[in-house]
Amino acid sequence: MSTPSAKIAIFLITSVITLLILLGCGPEASPTPTSTLTITHTPTKTLTPTITPTPTPTQTKTPANTITPRPSNTPTITLTPYPTLTFTPTPTQVESRPSVLFPYKDVNGKTVDWSYTHITKIGFNRLNEVNDLWAFMGFQLLDRAIHQRNFDFLDQTITVYYLNVSHEFNGDTYPMQLVIGGTPGENVPIEDIPAGGTAYIQMQVRESWQPFDPYITHRDANRVYELRESDYPLWFLKDLKTLLPTLPDELILLADHPILFPKDDWPQIKLDMERAAYLTARHQPFFEMDDFDRLVDQSDFAYALRDHLLFNREMPESYYAYSSKTLIIITNEE
Repeated sequence: MSTPSAKIAIFLITSVITLLILLGCGPEASPTPTSTLTITHTPTKTLTPTITPTPTPTQTKTPANTITPRPSNTPTITLTPYPTLTFTPTPTQVESRPSVLFPYKDVNGKTVDWSYTHITKIGFNRLNEVNDLWAFMGFQLLDRAIHQRNFDFLDQTITVYYLNVSHEFNGDTYPMQLVIGGTPGENVPIEDIPAGGTAYIQMQVRESWQPFDPYITHRDANRVYELRESDYPLWFLKDLKTLLPTLPDELILLADHPILFPKDDWPQIKLDMERAAYLTARHQPFFEMDDFDRLVDQSDFAYALRDHLLFNREMPESYYAYSSKTLIIITNEE
C-alpha cells in the first residue's frame, strides 16, 4: 500500500511532466519588451570657442590735397585798393574863386585856418586802440559851385555831390573833395534830387563875431532832430547851391564827420549805406570794400588821417575826400 510520501512525490513528478509538455507544445510567446534605462557615460567634450581673427580694414590715409573740394558758396574776399578820386568836370564852366582867410580863433584860443583840426569824439576798443574818431576840419573853398561824380555801389550808380576845397597838412596844401550828399542815379542834377534825406545837408552859417566851440557844436548837432533842428537846420542842396555865390570872399568852411567807426557798428553802417544814398556817399571815403561791396576795413585815408590827427604824422600826397555830417560856414563881412 502506497505511503503518503510516495503519493506526493508521484504527484509532483506528474505535474512537472505535464507542465513541460504544455510549455513545449504551446504557441511561442512573444517576449514583452522591457524598457531598460541604460545610463551611458559619454565623455563630454568642452568646446573651446575658436576665435577666428576678424580682418581689420586697413585705414588708408588720403592726403588732403587729393580731395576734390566742393565749390564753396562763400565768395573769396578780394580787397580792392582805395579808389583814387579824379576831378569830375561840371556841366558848366565854374570860375575859380578861392575864399580868403581872416583872423579867427575858436573858444579854446586855437587859430582857425586851412590847417585847422579838432577832435570832437574819441573812443577805444578793449585793446585800448582808437576805434571811434570824429573831427572838425577847416577848409578853403576853391569855387562857388557844387560838383558831382558817379560812384557804383551794389549794382547801382550814385551821384555824389561835393565842394572843391583844400586843406593844409603840415605846411602842404592838398586839393580835396568835401562830400555833402548823394542820390541814386547817374549824373542827377541837384534840382532833380527827389524829396527825402538825400536832398538835405545839416548846415549853419555864422558870422565872425560869433564864437565857435567845436565840442559843443558837435554835441548839439548830433542830438535828436527835435533838439537840434532850430540851431542846425537841414538845408536843401539846391538852396546851398544858390547861397554859395552870394557869400563874401572871406569865409572858412568847417566840417565835422566820423573818421573811424567801431567795428561792431559796421553791419549797421552797411545797412544804412544800402538804404540811403547820401550815407553811401559820405561813408565811402573811409572804408575799403571788396568786389561784393562788403566793408572789409577802414580805408588807407582814414588810417592816415587818424595818425595825422593823433601823432601829427605826414599825410601821403594824394587827392582825398572828406565828408560833412555838420557843415559850419563862418563869414567875415568887410
